[in-house]
Amino acid sequence: MSVDIDIILNDNQSGSVTLTLNTLKLYREYLNEMVSASNNLDEIFDQFQDVSKKIMKKQPNMVLLRKSTNTILIYFKRLVKSNKETEQIIKAVEKKIQSIEQEIDTRIKKIGSTGSKIIAPTNKIMTISNSTLVKKIFETANNHKRKFEVYCCKSHPPDEGISLAEALNKMGIKTTIISDSQMGVFMPDMNLVLIGADRIYDNGFVNKAGTLALCLIAKYYNIPVYLAADTTKILPESERIIKLASQNKKEVYSGSRKNISVENVYYEKIPIDLIHKVVCEDSVFDTIDFVNWYLKE
Repeated sequence: MSVDIDIILNDNQSGSVTLTLNTLKLYREYLNEMVSASNNLDEIFDQFQDVSKKIMKKQPNMVLLRKSTNTILIYFKRLVKSNKETEQIIKAVEKKIQSIEQEIDTRIKKIGSTGSKIIAPTNKIMTISNSTLVKKIFETANNHKRKFEVYCCKSHPPDEGISLAEALNKMGIKTTIISDSQMGVFMPDMNLVLIGADRIYDNGFVNKAGTLALCLIAKYYNIPVYLAADTTKILPESERIIKLASQNKKEVYSGSRKNISVENVYYEKIPIDLIHKVVCEDSVFDTIDFVNWYLKE
């Protein structure tokens, strides 16, 4: 199989939106390759399902990825039970994937446009990790000729904050990289904090470890924290538990002392009441209004 799913499985730099879009592209390529190798529809579906399950297992907290993948699997399975030809079914599934990609792209642009309005000229903004939506907001504000500075926490490990900083720098945005331990050093100079989320649940959200500390430090200095998130990332804990598994421990400690315990958890849960406002595809909401509109039955 020439389509390499390890590129997706080993991606620990991309935000959940970018990773989802990259996965959808891989799904289309994978379908094309499988249909070229076999005309057995059941076999194609089983292989596609195995690949998708591996990807979802690797990224259990990325709700957008999970919802997009499940939508495709349900649609694909329904078509398998129809009397349509294999080639016709594969084309229909590809079209479905493309429609999901277009929907995601539309929401990215809406959030970028809406979120850019919170950024004023001369603002200094701190962020963590490598959120696609946060990056889009910065890009849109920069295209509107607003001059601002961004302080990117390194987000160690695996240092994906550096990827964001480099991307912003290429756009011509003044960018500074700081270590995660220096959040409190530079926070008094900030005007706001802008962060993303992999998942929003009943009374909180999941994001890169270090986000909780960032929010608490911002609260101490009375710096407003804005959360940029697509509402499709909402998934209550009652529907699926939140998994905070340990990652590659050598990213934290690669020494030879065997009696030293090491943990490396990429994600953490953050109470949503630490957020000042939420930027989504519909508007910018005060957190209490967002909770009432989207998180309460």
